Formats: sequence, structure tokens, C-alpha cells
Amino acid sequence: MNVMRLFPEKYGRAPLFWLIYMLVPLIALIATGGWEGGFGLLLLLVFFLMFRDMYWHPSRAFFDALGMTALLAVLLFFFHETFIYLSIYTTYSLYFIHKRWKIIVVYMLAPLLFFELYMLTLYSSRVIDFSTIVAAMILVAAIPVGIRNEVKSWNMKEQLSKANRRIEELVKQQERERIGRDLHDTVGQTLSMITLKSDIARRSLPDKIEQAEREIKEIHTISRTVLNQIREIVSDLKQLSFREELIHAEKLLREMEMEAVVDAPVPVHGLNPLYENILAYSLRESITNVIRHSFASRCTIRVEDLPEEVRMTISDDGIGFKGEPGNGLLGMEERLHMISGRMNIESAKQRGTVLVVHVPKVQK
Repeated sequence: MNVMRLFPEKYGRAPLFWLIYMLVPLIALIATGGWEGGFGLLLLLVFFLMFRDMYWHPSRAFFDALGMTALLAVLLFFFHETFIYLSIYTTYSLYFIHKRWKIIVVYMLAPLLFFELYMLTLYSSRVIDFSTIVAAMILVAAIPVGIRNEVKSWNMKEQLSKANRRIEELVKQQERERIGRDLHDTVGQTLSMITLKSDIARRSLPDKIEQAEREIKEIHTISRTVLNQIREIVSDLKQLSFREELIHAEKLLREMEMEAVVDAPVPVHGLNPLYENILAYSLRESITNVIRHSFASRCTIRVEDLPEEVRMTISDDGIGFKGEPGNGLLGMEERLHMISGRMNIESAKQRGTVLVVHVPKVQK
């Protein structure tokens, strides 16, 4: 248990809201003063610690509810009937209790406290305002409805968090498979060629020195190609920052003597690291295609931070393209598809290309 926190982090600020109902009893007990006020504050402190304990140890919630009811009975006996509002905390324990018989027992605790107040009016000189009691009964009766909505909300958040973790696992698995294919299709074939060339060079020595030298030069060239291929694969594995990629894209376009128009909020909000990485990768791949194939003089990057998604539009005034997308665009589309994103391309000959990338926002 983290002693520095009042309540577990996963519940957010909701438990702090419930503490509002302790303010009136707290102020009343402080105003009472003397040993009676001190005694009441001690009981209220223990009451609060039991309420807090339900969050840290949900399995003890039933016993905490019984303990809070006993403390509240003592507070009602010695102090004011408005303390009956504290019974909402015992009812709130229903959030953590799942056994039917325990739920029934907790439902009966509040009526027992109301019965105590009724008996005090019969056998003591206290005058009790029963309109306060009726209002408290209505509030306590409404608590289970609020609890049910709160449970639904937290359950949905938990399911969403599990879904996000599952998506990340699937993405990592598919990335491993893609890397395996890249290594097999590129590096594997190139290494096989090096092996073949080295065998030819070995057989050519010492009789065919010139042929051996040619083969060795080719081995040197091929080895540099392998090195570049490995660097490209490793580069794809790095965690990309969208902000850094945006700066790099603008710099790269200017170096290629293209007019770069950037309209993008930085940072974008609502994207976890995985989704931001795919957005940054999409930007990198798109700008690479503009530089290599478009023959454009102007490129515009526009990013819209919308409530449900981040929409990135990259347009140029180049020659456009026809035919099937290349491996880069196919890889980008595959990655977007893994996170329920999508992309659209519009291109016409001599009228440039417009690529729109949609990356959904998913709550953590």
C-alpha cells in the first residue's frame, strides 16, 4: 500500500468527492470542543480510516461497513441527528461487496440507524428533526444507483485498458513477423550472395588473381549494402517522437529546396506512445515519398487534433502517380490498420497527391 496516497490511483478523484459529506460533522465536532469534541473527532477519524481501507482492501469492505455503522451509532447517540448522513459511506461499501447475503446485511444497516434515532425520541428528551432523517433516507436509497453507474464506468475503463494492452501485444507480434520477413527477404539473400562470391574468390586463388579481385570488390560492395539494410530495419524499430519527426520533415523539405508549409499543433494530445509512433512513422514515410517521387515544389503538412482522432494531411503539387502503392505505403497502411486507423490517397497526373492519415485516440 502506498502510504503517500489517500486512495489507490486507479480510482482517480472520485473518492475525494465523497469526503465532502464528512465536512459538516468535522466542523460540528471541532465547535463542540472539550473532551466530548475530542472523543467525537477520534471516532470520526477511525470512521474515515475504515472508509479508506475499503479502497485499499476491498475484501474487507463488509467488515469495514459493520465497523462504520457501529461508530456512527455511537456518534448519533452522543451528538446530532444530522450525523445520519454519514450512513452513505456504509451504503457505498456495496461497490466492493458481491456476495448476496452481505449485500442484504449492508442494506439493513441504514434502517437500523434510523430505528436508533426513533428510539431516542421515545426514551430520551432529545427533539429530533425527522425531515432531516427522511432526506437522508432518500439520499441513501439513491446511492446504489450512483454506485452502479460508477461501476459501469470503471469497468469500461478497465476493459479499454486491457484492449489497449492487447493491441500493443498484437502490434509487437506483427512487428516481429515483419522484421523476420525483412531479414529473410533482404539481408538473408544478400548474405547468401556474399557466401557465393567468397567461394568463387577462394576457388579463383591463386590461378585467377584478377577474377578473385573482382569478386572481393563485389563482396565489399555487397557488405556495405547489407549494413545499410540492417540500419534501415533498426531505424524502423526506434521509438519515434512525432514532434521530432515533424521538425525533421520540415528541415528535410527545405534542404531539398521545396517550400514547406506546416500547420500542426505540437504536441498532439490523447495518443499513447504506440499510436504516436505510428503517426510519426506515417509522416516519415509520406515525406520520403514526396521527396523521392513527386518532383514537387511545395509540400503542405496539416495536422488536426480532433476529439476522436488525429488527422494528418500531406499534400504536394507534384506529378502525382498511378498504379499500385509501393512497399512503403503498404507497410504504413498495415500499421495503421493494426490500431484501427486508416489512410486515403488522392492523386492525379500533374495535379499532385493528397494523403490523409487517421489515427484514433484511445483512452489509456
